[in-house]
Amino acid sequence: MPATSRLFLDLGFEVWHIPGVSRAWKREYADGSFLLITDAGGYDLPEPAGPWSGIYLSHRDEFLELAPLAQRMKEIVRWIRHTERLCLHRATALEASDPPRCSNKCPMDRS
Repeated sequence: MPATSRLFLDLGFEVWHIPGVSRAWKREYADGSFLLITDAGGYDLPEPAGPWSGIYLSHRDEFLELAPLAQRMKEIVRWIRHTERLCLHRATALEASDPPRCSNKCPMDRS
């Protein structure tokens, strides 16, 4: 298993695919939003040495943010950490606007 595969697994990603169409590393947050990490073309798993492309989508598949094309692993990891903060911010905003729908769980905790 390539080191990048182990890193993505350690970061909570799993391989997600639509047969015959695309494959990506997928990480879902507690609010249902998720990240997809692909190769530069956006339709396959990235090579171990990159480059990596990332997209952050809501639970309704609405676009939230696109990662700049990362040439180094630390760039995509930095972007992943950035989305964690965005998810936490979104959860806090939801909690303030509609308390009954929100929990005090960390958005990263899917249990």
